[in-house]
Amino acid sequence: MTPPSLDAADRPMTYRQVLATRNVAQLLLSASLSRLASEMLLFAVVLYVLAEFRSPVLAGLSGFFLTLPGFLVSPVAGAVLDRVGAVRAVILDTVISALLIGLVVFASVGGGLTPVLLLTVLGLYSLTSPLSAGGIRTLFPRFVPRAAYDKANALDLSTYSVIDVVGPLVAGTLFALVGPDATLGIVAGMFAMAALSLLLLRGSGAEPERGERKHLLREAWEGITYLFGNRTLRGLAVSYSCYQVAFGILVVAVPVTVAERIGGTGPTEQVAGLLWSVVGVCGAVGALVAGKVLRAGGERALLIGATVLSAVAIFPVSAVASLVMLAVGLAFVGLLEGALNVSVLSLRQRRTEPRWLGRVMTVSISVNLIGFPIGTALGGLVVAQSTTAAFVAAAGFAVLAAAGGALVIPA
Repeated sequence: MTPPSLDAADRPMTYRQVLATRNVAQLLLSASLSRLASEMLLFAVVLYVLAEFRSPVLAGLSGFFLTLPGFLVSPVAGAVLDRVGAVRAVILDTVISALLIGLVVFASVGGGLTPVLLLTVLGLYSLTSPLSAGGIRTLFPRFVPRAAYDKANALDLSTYSVIDVVGPLVAGTLFALVGPDATLGIVAGMFAMAALSLLLLRGSGAEPERGERKHLLREAWEGITYLFGNRTLRGLAVSYSCYQVAFGILVVAVPVTVAERIGGTGPTEQVAGLLWSVVGVCGAVGALVAGKVLRAGGERALLIGATVLSAVAIFPVSAVASLVMLAVGLAFVGLLEGALNVSVLSLRQRRTEPRWLGRVMTVSISVNLIGFPIGTALGGLVVAQSTTAAFVAAAGFAVLAAAGGALVIPA
């Protein structure tokens, strides 16, 4: 693919023009299919285990094996991504995912699916998942001009926000209508369709120049050292990890707050689920708005502004004694989160050398999300004492995220 000229690269584009850019629609389709399949898989596996094995412990272990191995190997996955190329890496992951989930279906239908086999397959699935997580976001900068990074990222992130909302709903509906095996079979088929969509790409974008090939583990370690040696990437890790702590606290605090405000016999789960659906939809809207207004050089200011305003939306807005105000506050949190994610992703892409982008993306995604489990654990401890204190703590970490962006990320 011939890189765009300097004039073309600097010319603002509309969302329609970005979607019409060569390969962007296919890339978004592949990303949406694989993400929807992944989101459905977590929910469907939990339902499957509860229905077939009747074991909440095994259900929890299934979620653990679906996520932790991929987190641990993300530096190596980033090195693999840079070595084999983003397109081939994502295709490899989606094909392997389709085959592994297909194996679960085959074993289940044949009556041979044991807990050990299930956990083993889920762990293997997790090992390649960072290839798609980092690979998709490595590919967008290769197919669109630099001026269109923000809009391409906004389209990418908005679909992700919507999938967060509809994924469990689709999985639950299919599970009830066609049963567990057919639901998992559909998930496997979606992974296969995601791979096919990437096979239809015309060219693979301009691959960055590679230096001398080294041992895979050494390249993985170099990706980690590059991340923490780059002031911008280091600052993003600090800032976004703090923000994820805030979000993790909210995940625990919101349902507890709902239960307090509507009483123990009310529809707590349904109301809490509806509130998080509002957050997801508003996140998609916020991403699209940010993509439309953000320009190169404005990412840091948007990050700082979004995290400061998020702190206000969390406390005092969400913490006042009203379900309506909780909904309003969370809606603003969603809008600001969408804008924040666009600024983080665009800044990471613009300040990373192309030849490091694959490793940086996969490692960054894992490092940046470290704050979430810390937040959920902290939220459980704090909310047991006071829901108001939990919202104050979440707002405090949002302020820390803003401070990290202002003090660590260079202008």
